[in-house]
Amino acid sequence: MNYLATKIRVTCDETTVRAWAAYMIEHLEEVSVALRNENVRHEMWFMGRDCSLFIVGVMDVDDHPASQALAAKSGLSVDEVHKNFKAHWDKASAERLSIDPARIPRLDDCELLFEAYA
Repeated sequence: MNYLATKIRVTCDETTVRAWAAYMIEHLEEVSVALRNENVRHEMWFMGRDCSLFIVGVMDVDDHPASQALAAKSGLSVDEVHKNFKAHWDKASAERLSIDPARIPRLDDCELLFEAYA
């Protein structure tokens, strides 16, 4: 296992976040195909709120930059929807969370939106 977690503030409302997550849940088989194509073993997405709304992406992956490059070239609908959702990310706020890479993280203050396995 090689988990990493990234917290990203979003510029959209909760309804938009939930619509993106609902699409992913409705297309979970395709999400699994995308993860296999990107060499990601497990992915989880959480939503939380402190001073503003944020999401946390958690993935079990050995080479994150290579995975991102593969996702950018994908023609799968879930990757296109995800790419469109990224327009709502405040990329300057993205921060890597300190987690144990050998364990699935627990984010008790956040709501699990969905998870998928390759």
